[in-house]
Amino acid sequence: MSFSRIRISKDCTIRLVMLKGRTGLTPNILCRLGFCLSLGEPGVPKPELYDEEGQEYNRYTLTGEWDALFIALLKERLAEDGMNPTLDLLPQFRAHLNRGVFSLFNRAKSLTDFYELIPTSSSASALSINGNQGSNANAN
Repeated sequence: MSFSRIRISKDCTIRLVMLKGRTGLTPNILCRLGFCLSLGEPGVPKPELYDEEGQEYNRYTLTGEWDALFIALLKERLAEDGMNPTLDLLPQFRAHLNRGVFSLFNRAKSLTDFYELIPTSSSASALSINGNQGSNANAN
């Protein structure tokens, strides 16, 4: 199933406006972040929980040059959840998008809160790599 437009829920649209005010980030960037957050959350989001009365976006506006990556990530998640990657693609794209924006809204009160959304293991790895580079530089 291919789609070029996607409509989010009315409540999601409202939360995106408020998130933009809190963070200064555009709705498409916020949607990308929320989508990724949702993919990492346990449980399958339920498309029926989200109306289609909110903002409508062009798919490329939401995913940008990383469209293939976002779709591949979703298809991988669909396979993990035992869902049909063709029939469930659009409903789950919408559901993850909506659920992710709600999650982001609850977790990010300002732009500085985005740091807390980075997984600890990634942060620790980055610090360890930077720390090793610094030690090597001092040893020479």
